[in-house]
Amino acid sequence: MNKKRMFQVSAPSGGRLMISMLILIAILLGNIIRGHEEKDIFYYVWIVWLVLCSAVFVIIVYRTYVMKPGLMEMDQDGIVINGTEINAEAVACLLINDDKKRVIGIKPKGRKLVPLKLCFTFAEEQTEAIRQLETWAQEHHVKISKRFFMRWM
Repeated sequence: MNKKRMFQVSAPSGGRLMISMLILIAILLGNIIRGHEEKDIFYYVWIVWLVLCSAVFVIIVYRTYVMKPGLMEMDQDGIVINGTEINAEAVACLLINDDKKRVIGIKPKGRKLVPLKLCFTFAEEQTEAIRQLETWAQEHHVKISKRFFMRWM
């Protein structure tokens, strides 16, 4: 396998997470508005949670709607996704979530969750790209798991 294989990839949709964050933000805003007279410890905890949930919401909106598709290339040494290189020996397993649009995650050794930068969907030629990725994984003796997986955001 001397040739490089390149595919266009994009960030997976964060629709469910966006809805969850909006509901949580609404609940937290309600608690802050109702408890604004007495500023106890919970008032400040709610404000901190509101800021964190809002930050997660902004990041997911950016990744889903603003971020442009990038490139993933598979070569002899490993995989490069949007400039992030991961060596074949450093990959614990390749995870494929068979949802409406397949989400692929590359889980490095020693990590419990798939990092955000190693989680993607193929923008075009999805079946061919997944077939090529599975072939790459088999050539490099990387375990392939087709199931739901957790990712960081």
